[in-house]
Amino acid sequence: MVLLLLTRGCWPQGDESKRKPAVLVSLAPVSLGDFDETFPITGEVKSLASAAIRSQVSGVVQRVYFREGQEVEAGQPLIGIDPSPWQAALNQAIANRNKAIAKERVARAEVQRSRSEARLARQRANRYGSLGTQGAVSVDLAEQFRSQALSLEATVNSRESEVESTRADLAAARAAESNARLNLERTTIRSPIRGRTGQLRLTTGNLVREAEDRPLLVVNQFRPITVQFAVPQRLIPRLELGLKVKLAAGDWGQVSSIDNAVDPSTGTTAVKATFANRSQNLVPGAYVKGSLQLERLLQVVLIPQTAIQTGQKGPFVYVAQGTKANGNGPKGNEAQGKGAQGLVAMPRQLQLGPASGDQVVVSAGLRPGEMVVVKGQFALSPGAAIRLPKQQAGNGSK
Repeated sequence: MVLLLLTRGCWPQGDESKRKPAVLVSLAPVSLGDFDETFPITGEVKSLASAAIRSQVSGVVQRVYFREGQEVEAGQPLIGIDPSPWQAALNQAIANRNKAIAKERVARAEVQRSRSEARLARQRANRYGSLGTQGAVSVDLAEQFRSQALSLEATVNSRESEVESTRADLAAARAAESNARLNLERTTIRSPIRGRTGQLRLTTGNLVREAEDRPLLVVNQFRPITVQFAVPQRLIPRLELGLKVKLAAGDWGQVSSIDNAVDPSTGTTAVKATFANRSQNLVPGAYVKGSLQLERLLQVVLIPQTAIQTGQKGPFVYVAQGTKANGNGPKGNEAQGKGAQGLVAMPRQLQLGPASGDQVVVSAGLRPGEMVVVKGQFALSPGAAIRLPKQQAGNGSK
């Protein structure tokens, strides 16, 4: 028995003893499909409209009409200020306006009376002047009536000036009334835009002053909302309004604004995309990640990026060749245990197109349906035998 074993151990076994073991790999099919060429972005969420609410009149806060964080409509009341002093100011302005109206009426009546007197005096002066030239009355009497007519005509001019003055006073009184009425309306602070309210920095009973630097609260528009991001200048020729933008959270929007200049310090240009933000998950000031869809390519050859290696001649992949690559080879344990069944890996040089996510477009070098190595390829050499994991081998490497 010992002699037999020694003899078998010394028996020449030819090429089989030199054959390398099959390399365990995973395969993926070369597919044909549509591809979205995208550019990754990081942007800041910004409101289309933001209103810093300040009081335009001074007074004591009597009422708050909203809850912090509430969605409000344009024109909706937010804060009520004590209107009493402003109502009194309006009442005074109304009284001053009525007084100015009365003065203007009196002045107009005086003008009418003065015009009638001046007209009669002029007629009398003309008549006596004619009689004076005929010698029927004395020249002194005719001159007296002429002077009286001139005096009354001057009075008419003065009265007319008074009317203009009272009209100016009336206009000023009406303007003061309008201003007082406006101030009374301003005691109810309303939202100028539709949006979500922020935090209120005061409570009922606090005194607010006109045009304070610090706003009482801020209302930001949430729907729609924008995301501003930067793209390199090399992509500017491909930018256009309406390009789709997808955020990592799943929100879809489209490019709505492209800046007209490049920032020389970064070599980028600013772009804004508008989102409906129906869920209101996008909050002003937040930073978000996503992708800008530059172009949609139809029915192109696609492979996983993990299959690609880089050599001296450029990018290449290992392609599985043999009966098993076509799905006709042995299955199950037989495929797992044997590598010499015709399944080998051969390198293939590629011309690549754009990449996105885990997919890359192959411009030349592969055909749909071929199988490429996506795992274990770094242990391969040209023509190396390969074997598949049990679950992949059981499916005929499809």
